[in-house]
Amino acid sequence: MPGGECQARAHVMTEISQDSVLEVTDSHFDRFADFDRILKPLIPLRNPDHFASRLVGDFGEAYRPQRQTASQRLASLESLQERLHREKSAVEKSLSDFEEFQRALDREDSLEALRRLHGEMMAWAAEQILREGSVLSLQERLTRFRDHLTRRLIDLASEEMAREGFGLPPTPYAWMAMGSDGRGEQLFATDQDHLLVFEASAKSREALKRLPESLLLQLLRFDRGETIREIEKINLTDRYYARFCQKVGEFLHQVGIERCKGHIMPAYDKWRGTLARWERRLIGKVRYGAGELTVLDMNILMDSRFVAGDPDLAGKFLTLLKTYLPENPDILNQIAHSAILMPIALGMFRRLKVKKSGPQKGTLNLKLNGWAPLTILVRVLCVKNRLFETHTLKRLDLLAENRLLDRKIARDLQEAYHHLILFRALFQMNHLACGRKEDNHIDPSWLDPEGQELLRKSLGAVEAFQNQINRSFFGGTV
Repeated sequence: MPGGECQARAHVMTEISQDSVLEVTDSHFDRFADFDRILKPLIPLRNPDHFASRLVGDFGEAYRPQRQTASQRLASLESLQERLHREKSAVEKSLSDFEEFQRALDREDSLEALRRLHGEMMAWAAEQILREGSVLSLQERLTRFRDHLTRRLIDLASEEMAREGFGLPPTPYAWMAMGSDGRGEQLFATDQDHLLVFEASAKSREALKRLPESLLLQLLRFDRGETIREIEKINLTDRYYARFCQKVGEFLHQVGIERCKGHIMPAYDKWRGTLARWERRLIGKVRYGAGELTVLDMNILMDSRFVAGDPDLAGKFLTLLKTYLPENPDILNQIAHSAILMPIALGMFRRLKVKKSGPQKGTLNLKLNGWAPLTILVRVLCVKNRLFETHTLKRLDLLAENRLLDRKIARDLQEAYHHLILFRALFQMNHLACGRKEDNHIDPSWLDPEGQELLRKSLGAVEAFQNQINRSFFGGTV
């Protein structure tokens, strides 16, 4: 069987005891190496009634009051009530276990302990998807847990800055998420897509200037030839946050959230700044086509979401985005154009198009050739019409409610989204079990014919959406 071909690697992903989600001992992700037996059966999500029918059973057929005695009816109702009680208890335990994971974050001070807890939570979430089949629950749990984890690491970084002599953050700041994190659509594999907005004041600059020379030297950029004699010309508040963000980024990496390969992290100058600087960046790109930000950066900024720090400052930053992002239709058209040109993994006669050679032979990239064009086009259509939401499914609801998208098309795209994300989650679970690095590729030959047809249907819905946006944005000329 395909899933049995890999050699599972031992992880610190473990069974959950009845008493505490933290009393864990045995490796837990290894079982997902058997794709055929463990993961393929999850495809019943193709049948939206699967879990409801499992809960209710044959009650609809068995309960016939006109042909039953009162005792028989009571027995049927009690049987249903017992099943409902078991289901309710399981859901309540799931909520309770998750909250215990959240509380545990505040009890841990070491990065190793937090990394272990992050792994345990992912293993628990993987088990829950086997029981529930809900990618929405998976996304919500991972996003909420990692938000809390990020806030914990920010606290630890602040404390370390103070121990080093730099002090706690000198001004209000807002830590923002972007990408799948910003949309609240995280799965098991994720990386850092963050930015920082901070306030600057004369008081903070003067306080930082009084730091010992040994500390001031650590804030200089020697690659720019800076010396201590130029300290009056240097924005020390920004330099403080540069060092602070480097620490947070390193801590995130150490607990299992990889650094962004595209450097979309506030340790880099482009993704850090005051509210005024962010406004200058946006105006420069939107009105003059110049400055630090690229069209790709504008696309990424559309998914911004507050995570930690000062919510009022975050609100002001989001207001800037809502003001400037829809202002230049040419930028939105460029983003839509790029998404329309992204090839969907469907060939002639709706055959699944896989790589013919190389290390990924026989696979398709589910991100680039499936759900990425969907999320980008939905995002652009919403921003173009000043509809501000982050999660793709909520964006589709908004588009349908505002009659910008036919409701049936919106439902088809929502179904496609559910299935594409489910496929991606299942293959990520298998990759983790086998010790392979997640690269968004899936092997459709591992799916049964019905699963392959479901994949084709989902990709076909995205391709039809590309064609519709092409007609409405560009008259079908792309």
